Amino acid sequence: MVGKEQCSQRKLNSFSKKHYTYINQIFGDMAVREIIAEKFPDKCYEFDVAKADEADFDADSDHHFIYNKKNNTYICSIEEGYQDTSVNVNDTLCQSYSLMSYFRIKIAPTRKRRQMDMIKMFRTLLADVDFVMFLDRDLIRHKKNNKLWKDYTNSENKYVIMDINHILQNIKNVLDDWESYGYYFFIGKGVAPSS
Repeated sequence: MVGKEQCSQRKLNSFSKKHYTYINQIFGDMAVREIIAEKFPDKCYEFDVAKADEADFDADSDHHFIYNKKNNTYICSIEEGYQDTSVNVNDTLCQSYSLMSYFRIKIAPTRKRRQMDMIKMFRTLLADVDFVMFLDRDLIRHKKNNKLWKDYTNSENKYVIMDINHILQNIKNVLDDWESYGYYFFIGKGVAPSS
């Protein structure tokens, strides 16, 4: 486990590209979210997405939230006060917040605890054999999806290798790094703590 003294800005920058590639991009993909909804159906909640407000996010990005079908309302991490990019400049975790809402996981008041709960949620999801099987069968194995996800860890922006074992291993590595030191990237200005 990397401690504060071993968390450098270079490691955080590298982590951010891995996280965007293997967490934000994949679990923000509506096809993946459809698989989650099929495997874990909910009579009340459904996933929704809209083009993000450029005041809060990068241009041409999406904002994920939950639609409550029973009372015709939305659960949004910004409106709920969990996601504020004016305070936590790199907090692009709306897809994780919305998954937590979908699974009815209480969102902790502290920023680090929220992220630890997100990591636990993803590990639980990946431990579900059926979910992994559906992800592989319904999405990853299809040749038409070979250029579905970009690999932002590669300077040439090549595509993620569409192999379930490769993807799972990379997700697990990102989760380990996130738990160890990557959470710093999503807190405040996203800088490594001083040693």
